[in-house]
Amino acid sequence: MARPENVTIVGGSLGGMSVAQELRRLGYDGGVTVIGAERTRAHYDRTQLSKDLLTGLTEPDALYLMTEDEVAGLALDLRTGCRATGLSVATGRKSVTVDDGSPAEADVVVIATGSAARRPPFPADLAGVHVLRTLNDALAVRTGLATAADVVVLGAGFIGCEVAASARSLGRRVTVVDLQPAPMCTVLGPVVGDHFARLHRARGTVLELGTGVAGLVGDDHVTGVRLTDGRVLDADLVVIGFGGVPETAWLRGSGVDVDNGVVCDDAGRTSVAGVLALGDAARWHSPRHGRPLRSEHWNHVSPQATVVAENIVAGAVAAGGEAVSRLDALPSFWTDQFGTRTQLVGAPGPGDDVDILAGAPGESGLVALYTRDGRATAALAVDAPRALIRHRALVADGAPWPRANGAL
Repeated sequence: MARPENVTIVGGSLGGMSVAQELRRLGYDGGVTVIGAERTRAHYDRTQLSKDLLTGLTEPDALYLMTEDEVAGLALDLRTGCRATGLSVATGRKSVTVDDGSPAEADVVVIATGSAARRPPFPADLAGVHVLRTLNDALAVRTGLATAADVVVLGAGFIGCEVAASARSLGRRVTVVDLQPAPMCTVLGPVVGDHFARLHRARGTVLELGTGVAGLVGDDHVTGVRLTDGRVLDADLVVIGFGGVPETAWLRGSGVDVDNGVVCDDAGRTSVAGVLALGDAARWHSPRHGRPLRSEHWNHVSPQATVVAENIVAGAVAAGGEAVSRLDALPSFWTDQFGTRTQLVGAPGPGDDVDILAGAPGESGLVALYTRDGRATAALAVDAPRALIRHRALVADGAPWPRANGAL
């Protein structure tokens, strides 16, 4: 396929705007339309929504990654406050239908719609109950934290633990509730999960683990959280952190394969030629890991955007065809809690073995290596960036455990 004349990007936050930036950096001078659901600029640093923004160390204006002049310099047809409702690929050109009635036609469509907060299986429409996905969500939580005494966080994943740490740093009484036996256990496993349990308990967070939520208590404003064992926790602020759901419902009937995210090859190309995807809404095939991965972490989006843009400019937009660029980056993430920074490279699986190479759970200096079938799959370090650098090569190579052990 020749270089497309028009590109429509659905999603105006980090993934979508990064693709637009990369297209212009590569010299693409065709039309670029960006459709964004948020009414204001959405290209901001979401990593701080659960951290410094909540505690007041950062203000909203400091989070934006591009100035208004820089956005204007990209010469985009930028449509904010609009949601895509459908995608038609019946003809050679693609057509995105938008809820404001204005279709967007293009030769190539990029899906960068991200994810939405997973809703609980019980009514949660009381005042004082929040999710945390957008800047407006974070500002609402920050306003509530200013007067709250008892904060209950539902979910001990990354967002839940970061919100809990921020609330504790403000002196609030904080309880975290989760069915899992340890914080972040689903992703990091029980051994490393125990590290975060110790970290939080040492700073006064109450952890209700292995416990479910039956519902919320209150008339107009939340006053408590009812657990499945019948107990009621006092709460005047509740933050729901049950994870994210890919924003892909609008693709029904389009022919684009969706399975817990848009299914992509390692070049970001979907089952439909001329439709690509990235970010939270996408699952990219990873030759390194032999399976598709959906990453909701910041570090993964920028390299994906570069790959997508390079393939668009080259006209390599059909899965199965030649690609000029493919993703080979190691997945990675970081989380800041109670003044400690935890970093991970790789993609640990549910059954991976975990060995503590240095330090101890709950302490700074912890270093852990994940292995599967005797080979390194991921490395984690707490306040130990040099150790992470040393072990990154082991993970990248899928090194056998004896070699990893000998490299310490």
